[in-house]
Amino acid sequence: MMRIFLVLILLVLIVNTANAQDEDFIRYNGKKYFLTYSGKSFEHNGYYNQYFKSGEDFDSWTEMIAIQHFPNVYSPIDLAYTYREFLVQYNCPSALWVDKDKNIGVLDFMLINDNESKKMPIILEFNVFRYSKSPMCGSVSVQYAKKCNIEDAKKAEIVKKKLGKYRLKAINEIKLTKIPDIVNKDIGEINLNDLP
Repeated sequence: MMRIFLVLILLVLIVNTANAQDEDFIRYNGKKYFLTYSGKSFEHNGYYNQYFKSGEDFDSWTEMIAIQHFPNVYSPIDLAYTYREFLVQYNCPSALWVDKDKNIGVLDFMLINDNESKKMPIILEFNVFRYSKSPMCGSVSVQYAKKCNIEDAKKAEIVKKKLGKYRLKAINEIKLTKIPDIVNKDIGEINLNDLP
């Protein structure tokens, strides 16, 4: 009887350990981000995962991590150049760093919302992407984005300077980040909010 009891306890511990390791979160730059969305892209047939800090979601985020799989794109560097060309079409300044030996491209840029009325608030969004080979097939990207709501022109200049100083740290951090496995299942905010 004691052996059965010990085996049951051991099984419970193994299951609990497996569940703890299988939680849907990642760590980046010392912060924890939780998987809020995962869906398959019909454009390139790979999954796209979005992670937000606790208490944030698609509408209210300040920082976000996204992982995207491109199963049919075999050159991460070409993918980085393609995305940079897309940004050029919209006059969005960007910088691209390439390591041909490791087949990695790192792209960073800042978006400013298209506020046609030119009234405040405006939104500044800093983005940095790393494109590399996928361990499964094709390419994979990891994106870090930081979003700031700006209420006046003076604050806009302060935020731009802070993001400028933060830029190199973010680029170095993304270069060193271990890209987590893609979650290959559909998870939407509605599904997550419906969970008990």
